[in-house]
Amino acid sequence: MIEATPYRVLDVGAAKLALHSPIERLHADLDRVYPHLPGTTDSGFADVRVSLLPGSPLRLRGRQVSLWSEGERPFEPYPIHSALPLFEWGSNYLLSQRLNAYLLLHAGVVARDDLALILPASPGSGKTTLTCALNLAGWRFLSDEFAVIDPDTGEVLPMVRPAPLKNRSIAVIGERDAAVLGPLYPGTRKGDVAHFVPDRDSTLARHRRARPRAVMFPRFEAGARLHCEPLDSAAAVMRLGLNSFNYRALGPVGFHAAVELARRTKAWELHYGDLDEAIACIETLFASLP
Repeated sequence: MIEATPYRVLDVGAAKLALHSPIERLHADLDRVYPHLPGTTDSGFADVRVSLLPGSPLRLRGRQVSLWSEGERPFEPYPIHSALPLFEWGSNYLLSQRLNAYLLLHAGVVARDDLALILPASPGSGKTTLTCALNLAGWRFLSDEFAVIDPDTGEVLPMVRPAPLKNRSIAVIGERDAAVLGPLYPGTRKGDVAHFVPDRDSTLARHRRARPRAVMFPRFEAGARLHCEPLDSAAAVMRLGLNSFNYRALGPVGFHAAVELARRTKAWELHYGDLDEAIACIETLFASLP
């Protein structure tokens, strides 16, 4: 019965995701966070193919949902009302394991005039909030989770997916003009979560690559004064490797891709406590580049 049901295919730019699920709420939530993406049921190639299947009712924990891929269940079940977060996090994890034709950085990416700003950062650094705010400030949204670097050309491939905002960041972004958020999922394993919806133009441009122009390593700290410090190429390469999903797995290919990225861009470390100050600083630095 599972195989006879069509897969829903999401073409997000650098990858295609194929999803099978009988859970109606999941598909309704997908419609809300992928409103600009044409829906297809193409049965051809997909980089990640998953099934989200409901489990049996449990007396204390309620109904659950499991994610299956390639005959395996890589995660423990989630409450069934959190099927969308499970799909987003789970498919991102699978993409990080499989897209080894590219150097994958854990980074947000935005662009101006097809020149990309890459924002590598560890979890909790404010990367997602800053990426969404830049999109609302007029930058093209390429990704919140992956900087997908083509090692042959050095270009960035977009991976346009909804960005998961957590806890306080939900209100910070949700209160900004033109912000569109999906449903709120309270009390997930990562706290309260709502997904930011990238603008229509960014989604339609999901196959248009960008050339890296700058790398900014952001770190948010409440109440901190703005501090922006340039990094030399050697320091940038080291930081890029630390913020990569597959730098070691790619071996020499990953090393050379990171070195070329550092050579072609200007790099800074940005420490900030006010989002609008950070955006103004980024706008000024980016505009000053030749």
